[in-house]
Amino acid sequence: MSQPERRYLSIADDENTLGIEQREGEAPKIRGIAPPWNSKSVDLGGFREVFLPSAFDKFLAKRKVDVPLLFNHDPNQILARTTNGTLRIEKSDKGLAYEGDPVPTADSEKVLTLIRTKTIFGSSFAFTVNGSKGESFEEDERGNILRTISDATLWDVSPVTNAAYPASSLSARSVDLWKSARGLVAHRTADRGLTISLDYDRTFTAAPGLWRSFVVDAVARGNRVVCITRRDDTDENRHELRLAFGDLEVSQTILCGTGTQKRDAAKAAGVEVDVWIDDFPEGIVSTDTAPAAARSFKVSTLAGAKAAAAAAVARMRIHAG
Repeated sequence: MSQPERRYLSIADDENTLGIEQREGEAPKIRGIAPPWNSKSVDLGGFREVFLPSAFDKFLAKRKVDVPLLFNHDPNQILARTTNGTLRIEKSDKGLAYEGDPVPTADSEKVLTLIRTKTIFGSSFAFTVNGSKGESFEEDERGNILRTISDATLWDVSPVTNAAYPASSLSARSVDLWKSARGLVAHRTADRGLTISLDYDRTFTAAPGLWRSFVVDAVARGNRVVCITRRDDTDENRHELRLAFGDLEVSQTILCGTGTQKRDAAKAAGVEVDVWIDDFPEGIVSTDTAPAAARSFKVSTLAGAKAAAAAAVARMRIHAG
């Protein structure tokens, strides 16, 4: 299971982010929104994201969910919990709303005082995306990437002391590689579609949702996507790849093992690859090719602009011949 991602929300952005409600004769309640719907986040390292209103529908439909209300995401400072009814989570018009009845402890009294005095004014939530279909990516004409989350699991909600930089499960390398690869496809000058080899381990698996969107876009533009992996050709590995790619139009998978270079495996299968997307270019180059040629396969180093993309495709074709 992937590690939960955390997002910080400031009361400066929305007064509903974090607050206290206290009625006469009743104990105080901590209320907040985590996350708001259809609201673009800050830059998360090369992309922004939005949560659809349906993002937590499957999660909320479960018979029993276990979500704690923590202070600073510290499991040792728990304020309330859904399992004993002291924390309630529901879908609202503005976002995923929570309401907690802090258990009367020294920690709770401290947090309530900090919120009342606005000494702390931010809220955070932890989540994971449910599978590669739970997110999609789009890039506009200016190169801005938007991640749309449609299916996720909530792990905790938390008033926080500091507005920590939002952590993402996507590395900058994956985002840059995706932009470069998409630039090659979007700005190609070829008269025919390209044959694109998408590596599996540490490329597709590093950001499945990101690469799902790439495959969909590439195929829609008339290209062919194959997967050539250095995994051994076993029933178990083929089953994993089938599950991973699911309904994606990956037209062919070649499992060549570590003893065969990928270009040799492609040639043996009658596949002529125009573009390689791979974290290990040294495993691509043919045994008959000079080692320097492998450098041209580092798609992650390409700028993705029109001129650079056209030149990169041309270079790859030369080396693929």
